[in-house]
Amino acid sequence: MKIVDSRRRQVVMAVLLALAAAGAGIRHWADNPSLARDIGTLLLVLWLPAVGNLVGFAVRKLAPRLRRADGFDPNSAFEAHVRVEIVPVRPGAPAGPAARDFVLVIGHEGFRARTPRPLAATAETVELQLLRPGVALPRLGPDAAFDVMVSGQIVASGRVRATASS
Repeated sequence: MKIVDSRRRQVVMAVLLALAAAGAGIRHWADNPSLARDIGTLLLVLWLPAVGNLVGFAVRKLAPRLRRADGFDPNSAFEAHVRVEIVPVRPGAPAGPAARDFVLVIGHEGFRARTPRPLAATAETVELQLLRPGVALPRLGPDAAFDVMVSGQIVASGRVRATASS
């Protein structure tokens, strides 16, 4: 698959705008109920993708890059935000290779979290660090229930025992 570069995008946009301008001219000089006027209308509509392309280009180039954190920085220190009790769905089964970094599922919402060490295969009380504590903590009140998802699979359930602020 060939990647579209900026120069090709500029050429396509110039062609679309030229066709749209030609369509505007045809609509202006053609008789009102005629095939030429209808063709001019169709050509005039070609400015819509060109403007969309221009707006997308401007947003990418002019707006500051707002990058969301995809995960925890492996070099950052662990900071506990909440203490939870976690019970595996299948006791004795390992939680998986990414069991130190997982998603807490509350209803239809998910919040990235991590532990200082991998989850055990038995029930345990652990401290969690939340990727976005300002968003997650209001939903993780005392005794709030949640599921633990690792690699798209629910591997455990849990309850909040205490937050860092309490």
